[in-house]
Amino acid sequence: MSPLGLSSSWTRFFQEFHCPECGNKEAYRSRPRGLFEKGFLPVLMLRPVRCDRCYHRSYIFRAVPILERAGPADKHLPNRPRGTSDTGTRVA
Repeated sequence: MSPLGLSSSWTRFFQEFHCPECGNKEAYRSRPRGLFEKGFLPVLMLRPVRCDRCYHRSYIFRAVPILERAGPADKHLPNRPRGTSDTGTRVA
């Protein structure tokens, strides 16, 4: 039992991430979806995260350290208008 009287699983919830599906300890921040995640999660001091290994989405306490999301995958490509391909023809 911890000094605060909480079981170890609850204290771990407030200190580190563990994926409920695969047990991985690394997660990335996920974008909030819908009214529940945008409105109620901040009030409950929770945020959505996605597991780095299995991509399972869950919620964690805001104080838990997580990895930052990387930028777009095609960041190294030059800026092009949407809907254009490398050949210059429009894609439907």
